[in-house]
Amino acid sequence: MRRRLSALFLFAAAMAFVESAVVVYLRTLYPRRGFSAVSPLIYRTEVLREAATILMLLAVAYLAFETLTLRVATFFWTFAVWDVFYYVFLKLLLGWPASLGTLDVFFLIPVPWVGPVWLPLVLSFAVFIAASVAFARLPSSRQSGIDEARA
Repeated sequence: MRRRLSALFLFAAAMAFVESAVVVYLRTLYPRRGFSAVSPLIYRTEVLREAATILMLLAVAYLAFETLTLRVATFFWTFAVWDVFYYVFLKLLLGWPASLGTLDVFFLIPVPWVGPVWLPLVLSFAVFIAASVAFARLPSSRQSGIDEARA
């Protein structure tokens, strides 16, 4: 279980870097004009990129374990890691956000979600802890996520 979670952690953190790199590119293309100034094509592409991110997290959770409980926990756990490291990398690359109170567009699906940066960080830490507790509470025979009959 520990090796799988380590690999999932690396995957989610690497994905966060890729996502933060996209923000660097967008801010280079649209300096000081904000997200509202992007073209409809860029906006649609961003919505689809976000959908692809969710699909990637779902796919890796599906591949990592066999049981629905572990897959759900894995999805939320990797989402939390991805979300926290996304902000870590933005801070390292851009020096942004200036503070935890800085407003951000969290997600565009189904509509733009806007709020202070501290909100997704607090939620992600809570989800990470809850999913970690769920992993730890599983009996060791279920931690592999593989049905004993198939093993």
